[in-house]
Amino acid sequence: MVLPAALSSSPPSLQELAERIRPVVLARQATIAVAEPLERLLPDAGLTRGSTITIGGVGATSLALQLVAAASQSGSWVVVVGLSDLAPAAVLEAELDADRVAFIDPGGSGRQADVLAALIGAVDVIVLDARLYLRPAESRRLASRLRERGSLLVVVSPGTAVNSSFSADVSFTVGDAQWEGLGCGHGHLRSRRVRVGVDGRGRASRTARCEFLLPSTDALIATAEPEGKDGTVVAFSR
Repeated sequence: MVLPAALSSSPPSLQELAERIRPVVLARQATIAVAEPLERLLPDAGLTRGSTITIGGVGATSLALQLVAAASQSGSWVVVVGLSDLAPAAVLEAELDADRVAFIDPGGSGRQADVLAALIGAVDVIVLDARLYLRPAESRRLASRLRERGSLLVVVSPGTAVNSSFSADVSFTVGDAQWEGLGCGHGHLRSRRVRVGVDGRGRASRTARCEFLLPSTDALIATAEPEGKDGTVVAFSR
């Protein structure tokens, strides 16, 4: 009698079993680095691969660039989908690696979901314009693909509250923007003080509030100095 191949094959060796259960992404690769001032707002001081981040409010695009700048500097590709009003100069000022940033404008093609599906797994970071319409079923399917392939999706709602069909693992809200530097009708704008709120779910479950200079005097992000009783406050709850 001839046994089926599945029954006649010898048991796998320990090495073969280890290869089968080896994580696709190693622990040291499971997070994407962020700028130091933002580390305190995130579990593991970085962005978890396979997750969805949403950012809304005044300065949302600026915060998104700062959030992905360290990944770009370390060699990751960053692809911006939509956000046609984002000036390339702003990307350079945020110190992203210009050689590893690409812009895609789906326009009115209705192919947003196809574009994202092709990018997920091919690049590390995708920055998506929340104004591009996606059906809820498409968003759920893409979110599942993100978790499987390990790419990071950052959905940006410029100037408005977070408006996305994606369910966020971590959600940032930027508000209370105040420019600093002008005197009595003269001077130069030097920095913008904003209040950033963070909410998360699952392992990233936390609530935090912090004030930043975005941009600071050197065009990057910095933790704002306290202003009396209303200064920088960071409060976590789980």
